Amino acid sequence: MPISDSGANLEQTVKTLLRTRGLSMRQLAKETGIPTATISKMVRGKQRINPNYLQRLAQGLGVAPWVLFTAAGFSSVEPANFAESARWTQWVGSATLAQDMIAKLMDHLGIAAKCLTAEEIAKALCTYEDYARTPEGKALIEEKFPVKRQQVVGIGPFVEDLDEMYTHFCQPGTLEQERAILGSGLLYFVLATDSIPDYLFPLGYLDDALAVVMTHQRLRSLNVAIDNQPD
Repeated sequence: MPISDSGANLEQTVKTLLRTRGLSMRQLAKETGIPTATISKMVRGKQRINPNYLQRLAQGLGVAPWVLFTAAGFSSVEPANFAESARWTQWVGSATLAQDMIAKLMDHLGIAAKCLTAEEIAKALCTYEDYARTPEGKALIEEKFPVKRQQVVGIGPFVEDLDEMYTHFCQPGTLEQERAILGSGLLYFVLATDSIPDYLFPLGYLDDALAVVMTHQRLRSLNVAIDNQPD
């Protein structure tokens, strides 16, 4: 992402999170392994945004990566306006069936339903959809997805869907709108802090699975809209 005024919101967000958690910039630097000067320049908009650093900062601050990505200007949807956003409505609408199925499974397993909500996942996907349109977002997917994918051992619909999404994302003929939606799901898989710990595998991938289902629902809605367009 180019150096721009977007650093203003990022700086304020990071400072607020630091105060809330009682951390100093130096402590955050030690926690993330990023030099203090680099963090300071990046959040003030004096240095190009590094998506890998944003991910590490989010982990160090204990928030989902989409919080910092939004603050850095990678989403055209402001957090306060998510509920009024048409795209946000589409993402939430795509999750209803999947949310019901997973809620029943979590209840059966005795896991708190609040651990996994469609709203939080939809916010992340809504933000990542914009980021997936940028050169940085595309490069991050191409670099990190194969690595993260190797951590998921086994076969099944979830793994097959991920592979299919990545293949479709990388194809030159994919429509840009489709690529952005696919990229949002892939970025969620690559970047998101799991709502359920991975040591409960495969439960640790339930939020990723829900994100994949929501992505496919968005794609289906997009294709229907395209098919219904007048010639």
